[in-house]
Amino acid sequence: MKQNRIFRIALVFYLISGMGCSVSGFSFTPKMDSIQIVFDDQQLILPGESFRIGIISYYKNGKIRKTVGMSGGNAWWWRYKVDVSGGTNFSGRIEVNEQLVPSKGKYLDIKAYPRKQPELAKELLLPLNYETRIEYRPVTGFDKAPGTQIKGELLTEFNNGQKRICTNLRNSREADFFQFSVDGGLWKNGRFTIEPDFTRIVDHRAALIVNSLRNESVADTFTVRLDYKHAYDLHFRGSAGGAGLWGADGSSGSSGNHGYHGQDGQNGESGSDGPEIGVWTDLYRDSVLNCDLLYVYAQNLWSGEEFRYLINPDGGKLDVSSNGGSGGSGGVGGRGGNGGDGPEGEKWIEKHIEKRTVKKPVTKIVVRKEKQKKTDSEGKEYEVEVDVEVAETVYVDEVIEVVVEEVKQGPGGDGGNGGWGGAGGLGGPGGYGGDITLYFTADAMPYRHLIVAHSDGGSGGMHGSGGHGGSGGRGGNGNPNGNSGSSGQWGPSVAGWADSGHHGQIRIQSTEEFFYYQTAQGQ
Repeated sequence: MKQNRIFRIALVFYLISGMGCSVSGFSFTPKMDSIQIVFDDQQLILPGESFRIGIISYYKNGKIRKTVGMSGGNAWWWRYKVDVSGGTNFSGRIEVNEQLVPSKGKYLDIKAYPRKQPELAKELLLPLNYETRIEYRPVTGFDKAPGTQIKGELLTEFNNGQKRICTNLRNSREADFFQFSVDGGLWKNGRFTIEPDFTRIVDHRAALIVNSLRNESVADTFTVRLDYKHAYDLHFRGSAGGAGLWGADGSSGSSGNHGYHGQDGQNGESGSDGPEIGVWTDLYRDSVLNCDLLYVYAQNLWSGEEFRYLINPDGGKLDVSSNGGSGGSGGVGGRGGNGGDGPEGEKWIEKHIEKRTVKKPVTKIVVRKEKQKKTDSEGKEYEVEVDVEVAETVYVDEVIEVVVEEVKQGPGGDGGNGGWGGAGGLGGPGGYGGDITLYFTADAMPYRHLIVAHSDGGSGGMHGSGGHGGSGGRGGNGNPNGNSGSSGQWGPSVAGWADSGHHGQIRIQSTEEFFYYQTAQGQ
């Protein structure tokens, strides 16, 4: 109790001292004379973001106190009331409403005063910041060709001279304050991708347009002039063959019976052949880029699917392949069933009579000498010895006949043999590589080394292994015990893999000029 009282006194002293009171004589320090709202103008005031303010209090005795968060500040924020028009306050951190977009020309109105002296209220009108310049710039090198993906960052400059770099444009809170649009490309997941179909690109140019939502008069256009110096890939492959199903395990044999054999694993399916491909190449002079370009038209002759490319001979190329599908692996053979345990030998009871000697109690009358005391005529005691008959129990041997039961057991049954494992399935052969024919016009023929073709057969599937043989059953208990069954043999299997498919043929032929390219025009 005494300790609690001391604690309460200390707590009162702390609160009084914290409220600016003097303990001696309980004389209060002078009240505040005025306050000042301070703000570092190097901070950005942006919708959806926060910044800090501080309050400096001036007392009539010349003392100055600053709010917590400022250098040397020790005045708690609960002493002050802060109202924000266009935002919210939490201990001097002002959160700006996201709805104040666009922010150019808009203000925050901050009003603060001591809770006990509202007459000292001060008001601060702060203009919101906004971008004065934005610039999208790539952060890695990239090929200027259709389908190229460009990762970039956004450099922003604000009206107070501050700069920022937004590096995460994918689902970024910063990126939400910009609008991204494209011309000749795609914007997805924070990355700019050049349109894969060059026929949809106007004058070989792709552009990303970035608009500021905080200042709608500020925008940036990132433009790429395509040069088609890119290593293109066009790959086809036959579908892989399905793997063979595993053989089912054989079931175990019942008592004394053999286990069932495991089923054979199925063969793997053959891989499909690669499709037949035709590739036509023509050379033309592009007036926009002022250079020679190869126009390449390729077709999957089985499906009719078409592909088109522009290739700059100075650094570009096309790698085309049509490979066979891999063969499926063979199924593993099923495990043989275990042999059933042998049955126990038959049991029975035999009876016979035996003579046994047992101790039998018998009662006999015997005479024993015993001393007794008597008194004569003169009253004197004397002892006399007399004969006394006593009954005694004695044990004598007696031979009797008893019936004895004896348990007998016949020989135990033999255990069943384990079933044989199933054979492993064969792997499927690989598919053949598809034939590829490369056609070149006379002026494109010197560049035939830039169109590289491959046609490899698919790899063969791995052969399945044979199944385990089942375990033999144990011999049954008996007299004597039965013999245990033998284990089943492993299923047969072929080591290695099936044959790979053959390579397809690569042919080079001449063709007449077929391409007359006209640069796409804007709408």
